[in-house]
Amino acid sequence: MKNITLTSDYGNASHYAAAVKGNLYKSIANIQVIDVSHTIDKFNKLQAAFVLKSIYKNFAPGSIHLICIDTNIYNYQRIIILVIDNQYFICLDNGILNLMFADEQTEIWLVNNQFYDANTTFIENSAFVSIANHLSQGLPLNQIAEPSLLNNQLVHANVQIDKDEIKASVVYIDGFGNAFINVNKSMFDEVGSGRKFKIHYARKDYFSQIVKHYKEVKLGAEAIMFNADGYLEIATNEGNASQLLGLRVGSKIIIEFY
Repeated sequence: MKNITLTSDYGNASHYAAAVKGNLYKSIANIQVIDVSHTIDKFNKLQAAFVLKSIYKNFAPGSIHLICIDTNIYNYQRIIILVIDNQYFICLDNGILNLMFADEQTEIWLVNNQFYDANTTFIENSAFVSIANHLSQGLPLNQIAEPSLLNNQLVHANVQIDKDEIKASVVYIDGFGNAFINVNKSMFDEVGSGRKFKIHYARKDYFSQIVKHYKEVKLGAEAIMFNADGYLEIATNEGNASQLLGLRVGSKIIIEFY
């Protein structure tokens, strides 16, 4: 049974996710459709990239991931299939894939425009489903696509690094109120070089210690740690860090080394 995941900014009040799921089940036999999230902030490519990069390694080889964020085919005109670790990501060439895998070895395939109707306003429910159907049957990629490169080289512009400082931001807040920062451990260690640090999340408030688990702090207290995916995360021991500290997606984080 093939896994097909859906990630979108549809929200929970619209019918779009149900339409795509229904079409997948109608069109493709022996699959399991898994919702990653439908509450990505509207058009927020950075947030989508962070969520998908955090989860995809938990899926089996052969899994197919539909990225339904900023899917205006008139704007981007290119449907891309990215292959990594024998998993497939279907997305418009809108920058999300580059944000996810800019530094990793991947295969990039450009879907032939004869394979889909470019006049549709719901490309994910037509072309994305058709591509997933093709891939789920194990058919060759070169029947529907050709090797290519990503055109939209979107980068993490909101991460600024110099020798004593990293300027970053909160890119995702989960259902528990934990705030995820777009700084991973390798970046932190490379810039920090073992120095002391202050991680500022407000004008006068900062962390000077990274813990391994939020249980290391008192009940209701906030903490910062590297999560299972290697990214900085601000959490609260049985509380809501984003509410407690006034954090939201886009909140600025400054890491000072000294």
